[in-house]
Amino acid sequence: MKPYLMTIPLLMVFFITSCDFTFDVGVEHSQNATPNPPATPFLTLTPASIPSLQPSQTPSTTTQPTPLPTSTSTPVGQIFRDDFSGVLQEGWTWINEVPERWTITPEGWLQILGQDPTLLDDYQNNLLCRPAPSGDYQITVHLEADPVENFQQATLYLYQDVENYIAINRGYCGPCLEGGSGLYLEYKISGSVGTYKISTRNPDVYLRLLKKGGSVTAYYALEEGDWQRFGTIGNYVKEPQVCLGVSNADRDGIAADLVGRFDYIEFVRP
Repeated sequence: MKPYLMTIPLLMVFFITSCDFTFDVGVEHSQNATPNPPATPFLTLTPASIPSLQPSQTPSTTTQPTPLPTSTSTPVGQIFRDDFSGVLQEGWTWINEVPERWTITPEGWLQILGQDPTLLDDYQNNLLCRPAPSGDYQITVHLEADPVENFQQATLYLYQDVENYIAINRGYCGPCLEGGSGLYLEYKISGSVGTYKISTRNPDVYLRLLKKGGSVTAYYALEEGDWQRFGTIGNYVKEPQVCLGVSNADRDGIAADLVGRFDYIEFVRP
């Protein structure tokens, strides 16, 4: 054998033993080394970050019934009230009714078109009446009227008959008051008559009669709630009815019909 052929195996052994060859070593590292951490994903969803499709508050498993609205009770002390909404309340009676001269408007007002006969002449059409309560009581009305001729009036009455009544009205009387237009408290008791009066041109008024003990006291208000005492009359009207009416009494031959509109009437205990 040639000397250079013997050197080849020796060189190969030297090369293998002197080099850090990685075939077996690499396998051993992959089994024992700590693995590298995984790459961070672009979006990590955790339970806290996943949007919930449920309501923010979970309803109770026991459902409570919704209370039904309760009816409005009658205010303490109220005896009767009519707001003239659609039809008249029960208990009213017309005296000398002329049906085509009165109506209830769509807005809820009792509207009466005045005629010439009046209690000043011992007769009046379209008096709407109901019995007065027993004991002490207070009656309030809200009305609109704009009288411009003598003896036109829209009136709240305590009425026994044509000879016995107490009346408070929005009226016009040139001989009675400078300018004619005003509020009037009038009475007729067994032929005896009398009048209280105050000037106003306001068509929108509140009128009140208070029966207490042996007297009747009248009040008025030109703004709701601003009550002013008008006058007091002895309670000589026996077993009266409470009436609403509108009249003209065109004694001067003037053809002018007053329109009176009543918003409500209310009876209460004082």
